[in-house]
Amino acid sequence: MRRMLAGSLLLLTAVAACGADTEQNASGSKELEVLYKVEPTWPHLEKMLTDAKKQYEAAHAGVTIKLTPVQGNNEAYYTKLALLNRSPDSAPDVYLHDTFQVNADVAAGKLAPLDDYLAKWPDWSEQFPDSVKQAAKGGDGKIYGVPISTDTRGLWYHKDVFAKAGLPVPWEPKTWNDVLTAARTIKQKLPGVLPFTMYSTKIHGEASTMQGFEMLLYGTPGGTLYDEAQKKWVAGGKQFTDALTFVNTIYREELGPKQADAHNAKLADKVNYEWFPNAKLGIALDGAWTASAWKPTSTKPWAEWKDKMGWTAMPTQNGEEPGAVSMSGGWVMAMSSYAKNKQEAWDFIAVATNKENSLTYALGSGDLAPRKDVAADPKYTGDNPSVKFFTELASVTHYRPAFEEYPKVSAQIQEALESVTTGARTPEEATAAYAKALPTAVGGPDKVLAK
Repeated sequence: MRRMLAGSLLLLTAVAACGADTEQNASGSKELEVLYKVEPTWPHLEKMLTDAKKQYEAAHAGVTIKLTPVQGNNEAYYTKLALLNRSPDSAPDVYLHDTFQVNADVAAGKLAPLDDYLAKWPDWSEQFPDSVKQAAKGGDGKIYGVPISTDTRGLWYHKDVFAKAGLPVPWEPKTWNDVLTAARTIKQKLPGVLPFTMYSTKIHGEASTMQGFEMLLYGTPGGTLYDEAQKKWVAGGKQFTDALTFVNTIYREELGPKQADAHNAKLADKVNYEWFPNAKLGIALDGAWTASAWKPTSTKPWAEWKDKMGWTAMPTQNGEEPGAVSMSGGWVMAMSSYAKNKQEAWDFIAVATNKENSLTYALGSGDLAPRKDVAADPKYTGDNPSVKFFTELASVTHYRPAFEEYPKVSAQIQEALESVTTGARTPEEATAAYAKALPTAVGGPDKVLAK
């Protein structure tokens, strides 16, 4: 949702440490390396994988799971992964993968298809909805990962802030202007309260692209990054400019975070651990997982959130059908094409994504469960009153164009978005710059549809 490790020397040192041959160790037993990311406020995946390691090793004598955490955000994680994947000797056997990155690794020959294993795994056909299965499908139609989470996005708002500002609770905005009007009212009525926040700078990476810009673009009439009919990337256009104009309004009218906060890698922590609990923020454009920050198991629990917080759909630009918009993504467990013990690697993926471990992860992270049996479990449905709402947003959701070029397209979107956030470019100028850079990002002008 995305910041580098402190210095390439540390990265290269880490790579060297991970370069052991994973086929067999000195005792003759097999070792599988599992790479994943961990942040101080996001321990949920580590808990799930630690449980899976114990379960797997108890049932697979002679096979050891080596869990290798990467400390830091998504950018730190993918920098480390890219370095490790340069060589078969250093590549991890199994790793956490963001769905938007999958096809880039498929194109590079870094991932192993899982179709043969999935065909023999009853859970795949019985517990994973068809829409979820698409999350890690390659351009060749094969499956390259098993989902551990999915998500949707919408608007979170503080009920007390709204009440003090004279705004309605529950709040159900029908257009972008309704959202801006609420933000302007908060600014006018409640000095000292931040009206609105979203991710819109490069330091937040894909979070800025997906739950910032794309939540706006896909809410415009016909707005899209990729034209499916013509099989081409869309070079800007009115919809692109309109999305950037919303962002420009937020920052030029001082309805959003100060520039220092907008560029702060820890913006999410400020939102979830400071501003919302202290009624210093009105509205946040963010994901279904937000409530996980306030659970009893969180680093800073907030027991009152169920009474204080409200949630609602992000409306389309002018109320066009279907009236609301969302974006969905998620994470998968993938197998390296370099893995020497592929059956054992698959067996670990199956254990890590079984019902027990998927429930552990969903309860901790607040992400939406990809498995049907987890989604129906009373522990999952009863713990978080926002789950039903965000699950139902799947009916209006969109997915990123999952092509290998997408990460480069995302980087250009972030460039445009940040330039508008800072005021360095107008929305029109940023759109023009994006259109100019797009052909290089996607492999030539023949892959671009001019708008």
